[in-house]
Order: sequence, then C-alpha cells, then structure tokens
Amino acid sequence: TFWDLFQKYQPKSYAKVKVLTLFTCAPANIMSKVAVKNFADLQKLEIRGTGISGKYLDALGAIPVAMPMSSVPESLQKGVVKGLFSSLEVMKDFKFADLCKHVTITNGPTTSFAVVMNKKKWDSLPADVKKVFNDLGREQALWTGQYEDQHVVEAIAWSKKERGVGVYRFPEAEAKQVAGKVQFMTDDYLKKTAAAGLPGQKFLDDLAALKAKYEKEYGK
Repeated sequence: TFWDLFQKYQPKSYAKVKVLTLFTCAPANIMSKVAVKNFADLQKLEIRGTGISGKYLDALGAIPVAMPMSSVPESLQKGVVKGLFSSLEVMKDFKFADLCKHVTITNGPTTSFAVVMNKKKWDSLPADVKKVFNDLGREQALWTGQYEDQHVVEAIAWSKKERGVGVYRFPEAEAKQVAGKVQFMTDDYLKKTAAAGLPGQKFLDDLAALKAKYEKEYGK
C-alpha cells in the first residue's frame, strides 16, 4: 500500500534522493507491567510513546512519555513508565517480555521507513543495474511487510510460551470507541493538507482502497 501510494503521488519531500523501497512496521500495541484490559486500566498510566503514537495514547487516557527506545528498559525497571506502545516484535527482539508481562492489542499507528540512495550515486549507475533496483522495489516492500507480520506472530507466541505473557483486547463496546477518540488526528491532517493545496482526502481514500485490496489478496 505504502509503495503504491508513493508511486502515484511522488511527494516532493523525496525528490532529492532515489527511493528504493518503502514499508512500515507492524501496528503499535500496548506492552505493560500491569494488565490493561479496558479503558479504565489505561487511565493516567505512563506509557512510552512518541509523535503520533503519543497523541493516540493521550486520546485513550494514558500519559504518553517520550524517550528513545534505548532508555525504555531502565525506565521500566525504575517505574518511570509502566509500559510502551510499539510494534510487538520488540517483546522478543529487545526482551521486553522480561519486563512487560501484559500485552493489549490495539492495532494502533505504524511507523514508516524508506530505503533511499544518494541521487548522484544513483544517476551514475548503468541502466541495467538501475532496472534491477527498480524491479525489486515492490517485491522488497511486500516481502518486508509479510516478514514483519509473521515476526510479530512468532514474537507473541514466544512471549506467551517462554515468559508467561498475557494478551488482552478491549471489550467490544470500548474497542468500537477507539476510532472516534482518535479521529481528531485525521481531521487535523485533512485541514493541513487542504491549507497546503494537497489532496488529503483523495490520498486517504486511495489508502483505504489499497488496504482493502491487499487484505483480500494477502490476508490481514
């Protein structure tokens, strides 16, 4: 989806580099030292979250705390934060399952990544080499996305089996309220893009259509 959107809209912010591929991490979910099974459990709970993720946490009633990921283990041990909001592969990769015995599935924001090359270096490459890179862009995006999704599944299975981690979801009635609580972020985006003369709504419509297409093709 991200790759297709980039190909269609060609944002000027990437004009000075050659974009080789694009992808996102898996959605952010709550990892915590205390069980978060509903909105009440989350209220005023200090959770590491930055940027959009911080706004998302705040909208749900938590207290977002910005810090580098490298500072999180010590902050969890000292009680500065009670959890973090990130994609779940870190439960195994960074051993957060040793500190956070609870996971709450929210399927929140993702973080985007770009693999880029210096434009002058790109221009110096022969045509056949450029073709190889160009042909790999979509394949790399798809492979990375599928790898991320599978790695999260494996990390959670490991966390449950090896570290006794509990996994929860908000009650259905509360889960349905999440979209409304964070709608202000989409509204802000649309206002900013409209003010800049950019097709924000069209972009979101395309994103939703591509998301539905690829979920049908590859599964959620």
